[in-house]
Amino acid sequence: MRRAVFDALGLPGRFPHTSALADAAVARALAEARVLVVDEAQRLPAPCLEYFQSLWDHPSTRITLVLCGAGSERALARLPQLASRVVAWQEVPCLTGAEVASVVTGFHPLWRTVPAPELTWIDQSCAHGTLRTWAAVTAHLQNALLTTSDASVDRALLRRLFKRVAPPL
Repeated sequence: MRRAVFDALGLPGRFPHTSALADAAVARALAEARVLVVDEAQRLPAPCLEYFQSLWDHPSTRITLVLCGAGSERALARLPQLASRVVAWQEVPCLTGAEVASVVTGFHPLWRTVPAPELTWIDQSCAHGTLRTWAAVTAHLQNALLTTSDASVDRALLRRLFKRVAPPL
């Protein structure tokens, strides 16, 4: 986990050869206000969560720690010392059909070029109001547009991308 945080912060140089040196480098970087987002936190073993707690507790760090993932609250229940530091619990529900266009156009500028009826079709065909699925479709679409010179956002391309995001069972 130390290495993952070191790399995520984009710290210069090679990863230190001792945990103490790595922790010092990370703490120096986190003296500047930062937000650390940890997805799939519910899958982390207790030592990893304890590491994040130590970063949060370090006197020189200025971080906001965001632990994401269905079941993260159960993972934190195993570490009451970390759970007691939670300032807010937030559940992100599925988007309603009425919310899709405004939320996804704010989520990524790519969707600002797509008409609202097409966004509704994408949501009904694949995303089903799930922001995580919208993120996956966005990544695949952005990649397709960057790597294929004549690609355009049309239903044929989107159908191909949907198979990558949610393959048929």
